[in-house]
Amino acid sequence: MNKGRLEAFTDAVIAIAATIMVLELRPPEGVSLQALSTDWPILLAYIFSFTLIYVVWYSHHNIFNKAKIISTRTFLLNGLWLFALTLVPFSTAWVGQHVADTLPEVVYLVVLLLWSGTFQLMDISIMKDNPNIVRDVSNQLGVRLLLYGGYVFGIILAFIWPIGSLLTVGAISAMLSIDLLRVAPTSPSK
Repeated sequence: MNKGRLEAFTDAVIAIAATIMVLELRPPEGVSLQALSTDWPILLAYIFSFTLIYVVWYSHHNIFNKAKIISTRTFLLNGLWLFALTLVPFSTAWVGQHVADTLPEVVYLVVLLLWSGTFQLMDISIMKDNPNIVRDVSNQLGVRLLLYGGYVFGIILAFIWPIGSLLTVGAISAMLSIDLLRVAPTSPSK
């Protein structure tokens, strides 16, 4: 598989997913801060999801930039990862509209967990095919376990305090954003 074509397709799908999410945002009916604050769950869900998409896009770019070999296995895992990504706008809109309800919160977190899990499998595949590259700090096992643990915690929390699940996603997106500062930039592979 041509790495450049796969990256271009991936970038396009990511851009479309982010665009679909922003299309869910509607201007408030009034012109006051109170009118703006009535849609805070939708805006918050959008901010958290966009942050995750942006941070994970960087990690995707970084690992693909290091890779020289893109196997069929990696190609297929990238497709699964993109499939999970395309569910993020749907689950973001649903959780934003029903922030106090358990099922939308659980679906949102399950989608994010699926998306993260497929990224992990793709990362493992790339590392297996390219044994000379060094895994990014943000993709090391400890960080990933913290990420998955956060999503599982959020799923459990949804049954007790649904809004807490959304706040958990906010904490995860903040943690990943901060962790991104530790990732060394890469130069393109040849």
